[in-house]
Amino acid sequence: MLLTIMATVTALTAVTDSYPSLSPDGQQLLFRSNRSGRGAIWIAKADGSEPRPFYDDPLAGTEPGTPVWSPDGRTIVFGMTPTGATDVNESDVYTIKADGTGVKRLTKTAGDDSHPHWSADGKRIFFNSARATPDLKADWGRQWIDIYSMAADGSDVRRHSDCRSVCTYPSPSPDGRHVLHRRVIARSARNWEQGSAERDSEVFLTPLDDGAPRNLSNSPAYDGWPTWTPDGQWIIFASNRDGAVATGQLYRIRPDGSGLSRMTEGGYSHTQPSVSAGGQAVYVYRSTEAGNTEIGQIARIDLGEAK
Repeated sequence: MLLTIMATVTALTAVTDSYPSLSPDGQQLLFRSNRSGRGAIWIAKADGSEPRPFYDDPLAGTEPGTPVWSPDGRTIVFGMTPTGATDVNESDVYTIKADGTGVKRLTKTAGDDSHPHWSADGKRIFFNSARATPDLKADWGRQWIDIYSMAADGSDVRRHSDCRSVCTYPSPSPDGRHVLHRRVIARSARNWEQGSAERDSEVFLTPLDDGAPRNLSNSPAYDGWPTWTPDGQWIIFASNRDGAVATGQLYRIRPDGSGLSRMTEGGYSHTQPSVSAGGQAVYVYRSTEAGNTEIGQIARIDLGEAK
């Protein structure tokens, strides 16, 4: 007897390689991947060949990711949930030597410390933190997450924003005068799935002195993942302002808000841009989403070919 079973088909595997970072010498590519069955940091040649695990130590923590090379190529900074964490949002900032040894935990506060990025001189690490939020038991999206920096050894922590909202993904300018970041503000907008939202994700430029933050993206779309070109002339970010569901494309804009132009197109989503040290290429997370399934790879875009 033939038994027909009517059921929802769910994908069991979905590899995602994300958050790329090319070494300063252009030879090695770091990224986060779940190809081993859990989130870990992987490394490959610049063309993506010969991938292998770089850091994955369940005794120290889970889901290490968002790796970023130091400007001198000697150290990598990353975020990870420490072993024993009781808060679902808890994450801390760590460093590791380029040879895979010498892991050091730099932050030890409750809540979310994540998305670290180096200053251009390698002396400071910028990150976002929920340490000033009034209630860490609140939903993550309702916490106060701000932009901080610290010395490369974890000392001299400084606060650079007072968002009283969600401010994440800091990227300091090459000249050390500003920090880019995502900021969630209260106004009608569209979420990642193009549905109506009461809060808007924007890209802000915040001076590191006493100047006022500026909204650079200024769109009801979901804007985020900002980064600089090495010469400081352009800011690259991802946005779903073209109307596609769960799909972002790269845009670039001058620091003064002029010259907005689109860099990518097509059915794939392009987010998490990381510009090579020489400025010749952008490495991105190229992905597709369908329901609860997300599959993505690292892609390289030569800046002379972006459209």
